[in-house]
Amino acid sequence: MSLKVLVTGGTGAVGKELCAYLTDQNFEVSILSRSKNENSNYKSYLWDYKHSLIDKKALKNCDYIVHLVGAGIADSRWTPERKREILDSRIKTTSLILKALSGMNHKVKAIISASAVGYYGQINSDKTFVENDAPGTDFVAKVCKKWEEESRKFEAIGIRSVQLRIGIVLMKKGGALEKMAQPFKYNVGAILASGKQIIPWIHIEDLIKMIHQGIQSTEMRGPYNACSPQPVDNSTFSKLLAKTLGKPIWLPNIPGFVLKIILGKRSVLATRGSRVSSEKISDTGFKFSYPELEPALSDLLN
Repeated sequence: MSLKVLVTGGTGAVGKELCAYLTDQNFEVSILSRSKNENSNYKSYLWDYKHSLIDKKALKNCDYIVHLVGAGIADSRWTPERKREILDSRIKTTSLILKALSGMNHKVKAIISASAVGYYGQINSDKTFVENDAPGTDFVAKVCKKWEEESRKFEAIGIRSVQLRIGIVLMKKGGALEKMAQPFKYNVGAILASGKQIIPWIHIEDLIKMIHQGIQSTEMRGPYNACSPQPVDNSTFSKLLAKTLGKPIWLPNIPGFVLKIILGKRSVLATRGSRVSSEKISDTGFKFSYPELEPALSDLLN
């Protein structure tokens, strides 16, 4: 019999890729969705964290949960309402699953939960952050800290818990790369702010393989940085992106204050960033298919 995996966020960009991959690996995949999607390739179950509703049939027979759901941090301005949604869509969904499992018979062995490298704070630093470093103190860091704390509570009911601190996911459609490449395609791409801010990135194929390993490896638990062993700064990223697309960079750097006018407080996502170590995941035996940026961009854009 196939092992069964339940995916939250299964209709998102990463979720779709993951569901297809796990199906190819002979897992039986189902998803939790806010609406009944009759056109989905996967059996879907309804849930609504805002009203504390979840179809427990989704949990009854599944072996593993991959928890990816969460309102996009970069998608819109950080109004108080949006910040509350960013937090609640992560904490309350995790809590809802935990509460449901705590009160029922189940066979769930592990939950692989998304987190983000934002755990360490949106700062420009010479430090290379590792998993046992303290969290940052800004908005994104506080969200990630609470998110992981909620995820770790599954250990108390005998479910192995893994938190993947994910960098910027590079993929063909639906991810950050599509937005980042757009101005370059129209010959108006530019380096952002000083260009020295680090971009911790990961190719979608490596992220999905990492999630798969998190499911399979009983040795994996706790946080792992999910990003390439070779992060680059914004200047290098921009130049390699332009080169891959066969476009010039002729505009001057876009100043940080301009980005703040355009993006508001979330401009820190574009103007700040530090190195994050991938040594812990590599020590598990994980092998990156795309450790270097140029081949990763070439694979996705050419």
